[in-house]
Amino acid sequence: MQSTSQGSLRKAERIQRTAVAGLIVNVLLTALKGYAGIVAGSRALMADAVHSLSDLTTDMAVIVGARYWCRPPDDSHPMGHKGIETVVSLFIGLMLILTGTGIAFDSLKALGGNATSVKPGLFAVFAAAVSLIAKEFLFRWTLKKARETGSGALAANAWHHRSDGLSSIPVLIAVTASMLSRSLMFLDSIGGVVVSVFIVKAGWKVLQPVLGEVTNSAPPVEVVDKMRKAAEQVKGVISIHRFRARMQGGGIYVDLHLQVEGDNSVTQGYMISRQVEESIMDSDSSVRDVIARVEPFSPCGDVDSCRSPKKEGYLQQRK
Repeated sequence: MQSTSQGSLRKAERIQRTAVAGLIVNVLLTALKGYAGIVAGSRALMADAVHSLSDLTTDMAVIVGARYWCRPPDDSHPMGHKGIETVVSLFIGLMLILTGTGIAFDSLKALGGNATSVKPGLFAVFAAAVSLIAKEFLFRWTLKKARETGSGALAANAWHHRSDGLSSIPVLIAVTASMLSRSLMFLDSIGGVVVSVFIVKAGWKVLQPVLGEVTNSAPPVEVVDKMRKAAEQVKGVISIHRFRARMQGGGIYVDLHLQVEGDNSVTQGYMISRQVEESIMDSDSSVRDVIARVEPFSPCGDVDSCRSPKKEGYLQQRK
């Protein structure tokens, strides 16, 4: 148990270090874009600074949440604490959708207007370019760390970084265009609407698996097929039915009925079921728990659905 706790602590620290790095970058970018927006009088840069500021919220959610969802199971959470990560991912997904929707409404409201009173200079272009490059790098690095740690919330935060980087593209175009001609400032609003679609799409990409976990949806068909084949290949298994898999708390939980020869001993049936459980666990790293119920082989395929042994001579069929 101690080694498990230490491993969970190390995983939490890796996730937190990644989120802290993102937090520092977001603080610097918020300050840079906010200052450049004020100096240049760029409404687009100010809006982009606010978007970077929203990233700080999700960074903090990951930093704080990782301390809890990486904890091993205990009496109050016998199945582990991964559900906390699901909540954090849900929060990040909603933040992305709300941010994208807000940018869309703001851009549509300003469409056709000229919100820039001061002609932006090269510093504004520099700020937007730095944000775009830094955010793309942060997205790729954070996503890599998310895959290494298996953290869905960290992956969601990575996509939040990507959405912030995408929002810098129309800002860069608008600021550059405004340097050439004020009549081109309408590109600011149009670009904002276009990027808001990408931001909302990124939010939906984060929410989809989370909603699947909340509603206990089944994993993808190919994942279920792989787990079922792994179970069927175990020696001693005659057939498998009632194979059910659901996504919950950042993992997959499986229960199934397996049929073995009726004259097997209790010990033999137990060993076969353990091998089936281990085989399914090894087939996919997302599997958290497997429960296999052992049944004697039945010609009808399911002991529970067979006719009553006493009334229909079930034992006679086995002979």
